[in-house]
Amino acid sequence: MGVGHPDIDIEAEIKHEPMRAQFDRRLISQALTNIIKNATEAIEVVPAEELGKGRIDVIAARENDDIVIDVIDNGIGLPKVSRARLLEPYVTTREKGTGLGLAIVGRVLEDHGGRIELNDAADIRPGARGAWMRLRFAVSGHAAKVEVKEPAAETKVTAPETAERADATNSESKIEAATGG
Repeated sequence: MGVGHPDIDIEAEIKHEPMRAQFDRRLISQALTNIIKNATEAIEVVPAEELGKGRIDVIAARENDDIVIDVIDNGIGLPKVSRARLLEPYVTTREKGTGLGLAIVGRVLEDHGGRIELNDAADIRPGARGAWMRLRFAVSGHAAKVEVKEPAAETKVTAPETAERADATNSESKIEAATGG
């Protein structure tokens, strides 16, 4: 791989074959493409004398009911301070960045029952420079649904009672969800 960036080696490894899952192919592809694009841009900012050869590893595996895709690069890495804010819309570290890329990736993964994790490459490869992004989503392709019971339509109650009833209903749903009932 690496046609668009011949100076960067991009290696892909699939740990478990076959690895079947249901998901929106276009959206997950968009999310993965965005993360790889970010990795190439992070590599391009490292001074040539420090970089050596640019490298991005993409590793896909199954963990229980999740698909996990790790993208590890040897770029400049992620900021240590306020790292979680990078997942918020319009927050960026790049001069010309929009701050939407990671927010969109996070939303796509949430819609697929997952999340994105922002780590340092050194966390998985001691002494390494760069970022380690972990994309996780459910094999089923969607977030677990929580069943919420609505009060009966015929029931007429006063406003304070309505608020109390809503709280009771939410508590019942949480208990049922937690106990599988």
